[in-house]
Amino acid sequence: MILKAVAAVACLAFGVVLVPPIAAARGGASSCAPVPVVGQVVLDAEQRSNLAIVVATGDQLRIDPKGKVIAVMTALTESSLRNVAHGDAAGPDSRGLFQQRDGWGPLAVRMDPEGASVLFYTALINVSGWMEMDPWLAAQEVQRSAFSDGRNYRAKYSQAQEVVGLSPDSLCQLPPIDEVGELPGAEAAVTRAMALVGQHGYYQLCARLAANIWGRLRAGYVSAAEQWSQMVASGNAHFDRQPPLGALVFWDTGGLYGHVAVYVGAGRIVSNDIHDQFPGEGGVYLVDLTAIEAEWGATYLGWAPPIYQRPQF
Repeated sequence: MILKAVAAVACLAFGVVLVPPIAAARGGASSCAPVPVVGQVVLDAEQRSNLAIVVATGDQLRIDPKGKVIAVMTALTESSLRNVAHGDAAGPDSRGLFQQRDGWGPLAVRMDPEGASVLFYTALINVSGWMEMDPWLAAQEVQRSAFSDGRNYRAKYSQAQEVVGLSPDSLCQLPPIDEVGELPGAEAAVTRAMALVGQHGYYQLCARLAANIWGRLRAGYVSAAEQWSQMVASGNAHFDRQPPLGALVFWDTGGLYGHVAVYVGAGRIVSNDIHDQFPGEGGVYLVDLTAIEAEWGATYLGWAPPIYQRPQF
């Protein structure tokens, strides 16, 4: 009981993510309409998905924020953040987000947004002094475009600065629950939730797990308690015990961080930590909605739709 109580109280949003970045990012983008991002720039679902992959890959590789801006600036220039399957007169073998040619690696890697991002970041960090260079010159060192001064990349610099850190679904607004009658994308979220049951690595990461289930790489909140507070403040909190399919369900654990799980129907939730047998296990379990209260002594707060409007961190 001591182990389980500690796991429930310290439910943070940071740490290791087991959901593959590509699947998570695409899942969040599929239901979004085109949204203006900066000025007259509009990113559609495909572009927002690729944006999230480029940034998330940089996060995983611990790339400095300047490097992520350079990567997005380059992808905006080379492909408009689209996974281009053809080259051009200058590079008939160029492919993917960064229009990487055969010498960069296998076609399958270049056509995989995550793989292409890894190739780009690897080349970037091997450019001597890239952190001190103007971003467009660093991009030019990697790409070797026809513009030796990097002015083609510079034209996209301000746009890249604005959009780095935004995820596909952080640009989306879900309709109010009382207007739609159900949560858009709930069935897909439940499918992801069930696929995660039995996995490990989510110790004290309930907000992260719930976000992954809803196709996000991160929750954008420090804790489940902060997320619930935001839902209450925005009028999106519901205090009954009848959550719809896919709803985020919240508890007060008596500590600072609280707990959140995802309702998957038939009175059950998918939650982390609840049946862990040793510290740090971070297992994902399918349990009754009442298990958090019964086993951890937590207090039920209510449920909310999965509204993620803040940039991911």
